[in-house]
Amino acid sequence: MTPSKVTVEILKKYGAVIGENVRIQAPLIIHNADQSKNLFANLTIGDDCYIGRDCIIDLMGIIHIGNNVTISHRAILNTHTNAGKSPVSKNRLKNTVGGISISDGAYLGLNVTVLESVTIGENCIIGANSLVNNDIPDNVIAYGTPCSVKE
Repeated sequence: MTPSKVTVEILKKYGAVIGENVRIQAPLIIHNADQSKNLFANLTIGDDCYIGRDCIIDLMGIIHIGNNVTISHRAILNTHTNAGKSPVSKNRLKNTVGGISISDGAYLGLNVTVLESVTIGENCIIGANSLVNNDIPDNVIAYGTPCSVKE
């Protein structure tokens, strides 16, 4: 497996903007990076972030990760929907692309999936196994499928 420092340097070399003290555990799967000349240009990660093992990051759309963010193991950040050659793509499931923004101080638990066009607010806690398909406001705890704010 690739050491975290090497992963960060490879991402930077091919267009990602990555801050200081970022740890990215291997394996990391990057999807749709081949869509632009600067392979990882759609990825920005702030300072003091951690991304756990077995994460999948889809770079069809832009992903912005703020400072002091923790993304636990096996999280998925998916920025697009494309049914490909399936007949449902003709009229029932349109191709869409949208960015993901994870604000400063957020924590995403194990196996969290974040879908396209979602913003997760500052200092949020997203519980394990959640499906985030709508924006989450600042300073809340949210979890579930679909993810919702809990009191």
